[in-house]
Amino acid sequence: MRTQTIDFSDRQTPVVFPNERSNLAQAISELRLRDSYPVIVLIGGEIDAQQVAGTRQAIETIARTAADLRAVLICGGTDMGIVAQIGQIRWRHGYQFPLIGVTPEELVTWPGGPHNTKFLWLGKQRWQLESHHSHFILVPGSRFGDESAWIGDAAALLSKGHQSVTILINGGEVSRKDIELSLENGRPVIVLSRTGHLADELARQPVRDKLITVVPAQAEQRIVEAIRAALALNEKNAAGV
Repeated sequence: MRTQTIDFSDRQTPVVFPNERSNLAQAISELRLRDSYPVIVLIGGEIDAQQVAGTRQAIETIARTAADLRAVLICGGTDMGIVAQIGQIRWRHGYQFPLIGVTPEELVTWPGGPHNTKFLWLGKQRWQLESHHSHFILVPGSRFGDESAWIGDAAALLSKGHQSVTILINGGEVSRKDIELSLENGRPVIVLSRTGHLADELARQPVRDKLITVVPAQAEQRIVEAIRAALALNEKNAAGV
């Protein structure tokens, strides 16, 4: 398993390249992360042009809650959509929670990184990694969605002794796969409605899985309460008392 450090303009960020999912525990150890955090998995894609303000407000709330709960936040690592937003918000507020980007190695690049596009299935260039993530796990694969099982495994490994939750903003078919895996593994899903596409589709369904909770993206306090309920944490736990 390879490891290296990426030199972004203002920081050095560790990255690991596990070859098999069985190597994931070692990869997490190489990143010097312990295996005992509340874990938030953030999924989705681009920010809907009609829902920008509400979506950004929701991501602000998620980031602040992750910081308050001393959680790990796992998402894709690319510099686009909600993934770019969570990285920028973490940096802008000086939050210290670990933000781990998990994405297929063959789809991405970074300063000094690869630019070969031979195996790309979509587009003609690799996606840049978002520079404000604290750690990256780059996994085998050349399609978005190849990382889904890895994200679920990482959430399970990092949340030993705690709980984990998946939060959906907007989203498409890859996010649908992520949700299916979350539900199969008993991980609650919070769907933020009024963010577009899959999130709004699920919000409209009259009958949903009991592990799915729908909350409007603009309902800040309800988002916080839903995350805390899913992670089974109260103010006393979060304060480390």
